[in-house]
Amino acid sequence: MQPNTDQWGQPVQPAAQQAPQPATQPAPEPMLIGSPQPAMTAPGMAAGRPAKMMNPVDAVVSCLKHTVTFDGRASRSEFWWFLLAFQIANIALTFVGVTLALMTEVTGFVYLGYLIYLLYPAYLSAGVRRMHDHGKSGWFILIPIYNIVLFATEGESMPNTYGPVPTNVLAPNLL
Repeated sequence: MQPNTDQWGQPVQPAAQQAPQPATQPAPEPMLIGSPQPAMTAPGMAAGRPAKMMNPVDAVVSCLKHTVTFDGRASRSEFWWFLLAFQIANIALTFVGVTLALMTEVTGFVYLGYLIYLLYPAYLSAGVRRMHDHGKSGWFILIPIYNIVLFATEGESMPNTYGPVPTNVLAPNLL
């Protein structure tokens, strides 16, 4: 090995010739994403939106209680927790129905999977109320890609024509 080379034969600068490193670098400025939000509007709500997610049980109860109510607004957590519970129920009912049909050779058990259709009005109501959270008409649920974008993004941070900002707290009159 030659002097002033590393183990792969690449030239190495002596320590005295290396460029001095700056002592401190300035901290980067915080980056704001989206529009600035108004100040706190209600207890438990920071920046105009709910400060915490709705818990899964409250979300399902809220959506089931609002099954035939297509007015008002639904937060992201309420909608997505209900959608998850909806899909789990769908898979479970289908699995149980098919398993029973195969074990007993009674094909009527396959129809057990169709019980999920009883939850479709609650799912549609939650979707329409989620559109309302963006200030959009419930009919926007019919636009294929745009509705998924609206489901996933944060709603308006101020009251709109469809009602006040969702609080992610199950209303006491719903229990």
